[in-house]
Amino acid sequence: MVTRLKLPGVIAQSLIERDHRVISPSYPRGYPFVMDHGKGCEVWDVDGNRFLDFAAGIAVNSTGHSHPKVVKAIQEQAEKFLHISSDFYHEGWIRLGESLNDIAPFNEPAVSFMTNSGTESVEAAIKLARYVTGRTQFIGFLGDFTDERWGL
Repeated sequence: MVTRLKLPGVIAQSLIERDHRVISPSYPRGYPFVMDHGKGCEVWDVDGNRFLDFAAGIAVNSTGHSHPKVVKAIQEQAEKFLHISSDFYHEGWIRLGESLNDIAPFNEPAVSFMTNSGTESVEAAIKLARYVTGRTQFIGFLGDFTDERWGL
């Protein structure tokens, strides 16, 4: 049996109204869903409704929510440190670079460029393309995730 819910629920509606009063509307939200918790491929809203998560946390939770191996790795890392500036070296970053370079689809030695956001990655790709090709104009797509950040 399929149950159709009227969203948002009472608790979610209250939180959405609070959000509208204090959070910039620069990130459009297309759904009145207020997350409470997730496990695997399921998520629960603050009103106790359970859903299948077809968005996977916008591509960052490909192993599902609260995957035991991911939780363990986060706990182990949190016992050491949570964040360090890219101004300093750390072994995890080096290991990631080595792993990425090992799977690069070409024979020449590879070098990885780490970023902390999709926008930084796109900006770096444009800078590299300008350097390599000498071109200054590129095609972009309106309606993609990046144009929301660049104001295109």
